[in-house]
Amino acid sequence: MINWKMSLKKFSVMLSLVLLTLLASSCSSMITVAPSTTPITENDTYTKLDYSVGRSYGFLILGMIPIFRDDPVGAATKSAIESSGGNALIEVAVEENVIPLVIFHMYWTTVEGTAVLVEHGGRVVE
Repeated sequence: MINWKMSLKKFSVMLSLVLLTLLASSCSSMITVAPSTTPITENDTYTKLDYSVGRSYGFLILGMIPIFRDDPVGAATKSAIESSGGNALIEVAVEENVIPLVIFHMYWTTVEGTAVLVEHGGRVVE
């Protein structure tokens, strides 16, 4: 005779382990590097301020429908620039992380760089 209580318990434990493994092992990350957040020409001058970090968080439904932010990189960049008192970043690194959780995906974006105050001194072209 089959012991249903024991079978159900083993099945529950195995299912829990499989789900936990899927959730824990599926975090992905991507890092991007850029020279600056705004074009800087030879006619422009800038003053280095300080190292700055900005973050943005959000959720996706089914991996494609954003709940909080449409542009996580833009929001994190804006946060980093505003917290520094500058108007641009140089030596920029962007890190994007995603954790898929079956129906929902949680993501966070970190933008790091040196904050600068750029004075555009380009000539006027008529």
